[in-house]
Amino acid sequence: MDKLLLTLFSLFILSGCGTMSLETSAKSTRTIILDHSQIKEKTIYIQVTNTANSGGELMDLSGSIKRGLTEKGYKIVDSSSDASYGLFVNVLFANNLKEANAVKAASGLGLSSGIIAMGSGSGTADSLLIGATAALAGAVGAKVLEDDTFKAVIDINLKGFIDNTDDKTRVFARAVKMNLDLKEAMPILEKESTRTIVNIF
Repeated sequence: MDKLLLTLFSLFILSGCGTMSLETSAKSTRTIILDHSQIKEKTIYIQVTNTANSGGELMDLSGSIKRGLTEKGYKIVDSSSDASYGLFVNVLFANNLKEANAVKAASGLGLSSGIIAMGSGSGTADSLLIGATAALAGAVGAKVLEDDTFKAVIDINLKGFIDNTDDKTRVFARAVKMNLDLKEAMPILEKESTRTIVNIF
């Protein structure tokens, strides 16, 4: 029992602290530069799709991008044949990988703790108990104390219909905070991603 309590104590001590204030970032893999002196007609067709398994449906990228470009003087049109530009956006991923990583790490930690306990002279039953408890404590400690990191990966394809240009890039957005949940994180990722996309124009 003393060894079990020591294991639990050690796990919670080593599980770390979380980020109390929100940290955000967004960047693109490739810079797209438009020659603004050549833009005679600021009309744009926007198409946003979501092939992410979950999370992406909680972001209104279409609405936020349209609002951002309207503020920059662009007219949003319903057909690409009426546009000077076409902006095609696809959400590849938008979610949190923390829980899956925590369970994977905790399982390995539990197995290691059980093996260490057996090597130190504990009986098989005690060793298994310590290992199982270590896995549980590791998972709980990770969920309670570690940061929640939400990420969005978005493909961007910008087509110039007048000069026949075709530029592609990928946007990565991130939001980090302890106990950040999906519904809170998605609007943040939407805002960060939208700013990066709209800043192309």
